[in-house]
Amino acid sequence: MNEQRRQQIAERRAQMPRAYRATYDRAVAGKSLRAAVNSFCLECVCWQIQEIRDCTDLACPLHAVRPYQEFAQSGHDGHSGRPESTKSMRDDCSRSKRAMCSDRSSVPMKGGRR
Repeated sequence: MNEQRRQQIAERRAQMPRAYRATYDRAVAGKSLRAAVNSFCLECVCWQIQEIRDCTDLACPLHAVRPYQEFAQSGHDGHSGRPESTKSMRDDCSRSKRAMCSDRSSVPMKGGRR
């Protein structure tokens, strides 16, 4: 990283709230595209999370992927739009495994036991 870029990063970092510096550091190091988007949006609206949620710049290329969005209650296909929790995915997986295992009741287990 050249000295001029390093100086500009240090100046910008000094002006931002401490809570967002680690995200900014990951972004400028090129370690995370998500951190870059988050940092860009936060800086655009002067570090106000609610302003990102309420963003009115519909033409912004980051509008659809901006952080802190509140998910729609119902999509056009009836899906909630909210991602499933990992717990519900684990539960679904457990149910499918139990069903799969119950179908194999006639298959002898290793060591000859069932």
